[in-house]
Amino acid sequence: MSRAYLLLRTQIMNYLALNEIKQSGTKKKTMVITAVGVITFVLLFCIYNWLTALALVQLGKQDLIPAYMVSIASFAIFILTVLRSNGILFGSRDLDMLLALPVKFSEIITSKFLLMYLLHFVVAFVFMASGGIVWMMHTPLDMLQMVLYVISIFFVPIIPMCIASLLGLCIVYIASYFKNSNMFSLIFSFVALGVVGYGAVFILQSEAGIANVGAMLAGQITKLYPPAILFLDDARFHVSIRLGIFIALSTAVFYLFIHFVSMRYSALNDLASTSSKYRAKQKNVIKQRSPFVALYHKDFSLFFSSYTAVLNAGLGVILLSLFSIFLVLLSPEQLGKFIGMDHIHRFLPTYAPVLISAMLSLSCPAAFFISLEGKHIWIVQSSPISTKEILNSKLAVNLTLHAVAYCLVIIAIMTRIQMNTLQTVSTLLIPIAYSLFSVILGLFLNKKHPNFTWDNEMIIVKQSLPVIASSLISMAAVALPVLLHWFVSFPLLPLLWGVAIVITIASTFMYQTACRSAVI
Repeated sequence: MSRAYLLLRTQIMNYLALNEIKQSGTKKKTMVITAVGVITFVLLFCIYNWLTALALVQLGKQDLIPAYMVSIASFAIFILTVLRSNGILFGSRDLDMLLALPVKFSEIITSKFLLMYLLHFVVAFVFMASGGIVWMMHTPLDMLQMVLYVISIFFVPIIPMCIASLLGLCIVYIASYFKNSNMFSLIFSFVALGVVGYGAVFILQSEAGIANVGAMLAGQITKLYPPAILFLDDARFHVSIRLGIFIALSTAVFYLFIHFVSMRYSALNDLASTSSKYRAKQKNVIKQRSPFVALYHKDFSLFFSSYTAVLNAGLGVILLSLFSIFLVLLSPEQLGKFIGMDHIHRFLPTYAPVLISAMLSLSCPAAFFISLEGKHIWIVQSSPISTKEILNSKLAVNLTLHAVAYCLVIIAIMTRIQMNTLQTVSTLLIPIAYSLFSVILGLFLNKKHPNFTWDNEMIIVKQSLPVIASSLISMAAVALPVLLHWFVSFPLLPLLWGVAIVITIASTFMYQTACRSAVI
């Protein structure tokens, strides 16, 4: 276990780039900004969970808070693990180095699993601590129950992480038999997430007809995540027995997972790293292209060759595309009922520009596109190509992704929703301004703060300064007019047009500044 601890410590230092931060003042500034972004997200989730717990208290169902928080936290951890397990747990680039060390497979997999565990423990803590405080404030003092609740926080991430890790590996295995294994892996991942999401919505709707609110909520919680039933009050079993069973179950799942994976870790890791098993005869054809087209094809292939990058940065585009398809196949009333939104035909004419802009801003691979070059950046640096052409090719790939989702949603909304002239023009033009702003901002920040020494793509895709800063700024630009409309009663569309003009000017300035600077 001491060697597993040393491996874990080393991986944490590499994952957070702690050694580089100590040696560089710029890295310290970057870490501070990144920390501010992470803390902001954590505070927002804490506020949301606090308000949710208070809503349960107002319904007189404060006893359901622990089970509710466990269920929602486990569901979130499951989704996040599917997005990141293949890259940390399996398919990592440091395996060759670790295999050369005098350590066992079980110690390697334990250290990697614990690294993922620490990342997801934050999620469990945010949900259960914020909701747990409200629960403890409105529940008669029972010291044993509260102590066990606090202890159980450390065990909540284990079961969903183990299940999601194996699911992610199965997806990669199935996709490996197709010609374009990476593309099919992405498709299977989104299908799996879609099935899980649909199942969650179906569960939440299936209990809606129950007259007893407590029974309805309890049914939803236990169906969404069955182990949460151990956190519900049950007169037949004392709380120490129920939570003891949960802790024992989580420990047993962890042990079985580590035992199974450590026995086959080399084969499983090769499976997650392998290229497609499909083989076909290929003709060597040399094609001559312009520098921009050649760079565009290279960057397009580079992006889609990264399972982690597409799965995380393409989520907004995928969600917007799915929304468009459902809006075409279903009536607005049916879609509104399905997603739990009444009067969607009144909501979309006003908020369509906000919805489209927010989803496009979530998909910004430009924020890590330069860093994604990694150790091969010297090829771009040594090529007789201008900075402008390099940046244009990376912008073009991101804008291509946005264009697909944008065209689908515009067609869907224009054919299914009645809007006046101003609403139509706003829906057409405002998302374009936000799309350009988020893409140019991400690329601008990535050019100023690149990272070519990463060992894991997750470092640049999820936790790099350009990604976090561009996400916060883009979301703030989307949220600002909405908040002013809600709390100050300013007209929404004029506010959106004002912000769109400002961010368009800012985009022009950032683009010109980036193109005038030296080559990457």
